[in-house]
Amino acid sequence: MRTLTVTTLAAAGLLCLAPDAGATRAGSHLTVTGQASQLRPVVGAVETVRWTVTNTGDGHLDHVRLTASVPASWTVKDGPGCTHAGSYLRCELGGLDAGHRVSVNVPMVVHRPLGAVQLRASATGSVGRLSVPGPETAFQVFVVARR
Repeated sequence: MRTLTVTTLAAAGLLCLAPDAGATRAGSHLTVTGQASQLRPVVGAVETVRWTVTNTGDGHLDHVRLTASVPASWTVKDGPGCTHAGSYLRCELGGLDAGHRVSVNVPMVVHRPLGAVQLRASATGSVGRLSVPGPETAFQVFVVARR
């Protein structure tokens, strides 16, 4: 599998003003990486994109979610356990301990247009009732008619 990996880091040192939530919630960090099975997929082929969310902070995150784009006219082949809503997949990944990661493989049938197609994803999580905004990352594959 040829891969292109792009990493984006978002750090959130959050101050919580809710009386029952404690003072500062620091150390919650997420990264999102994406890998394509083919950097030059052929129309009609199956392109599998692996999105990986990693908790690089020092605390547990609850309700980690991944939102990944589905390029226009591409078809998700097998449901990876995510909800398909329009041009996005929304994946509930659950809790994620510090230093751990979780991946989702998204197989899609490649359709036109030919040329560069951007794939993007973002992640969020929560600490208690506080939302921890995560990063967004993107990379491109180049769709070709044939090899």
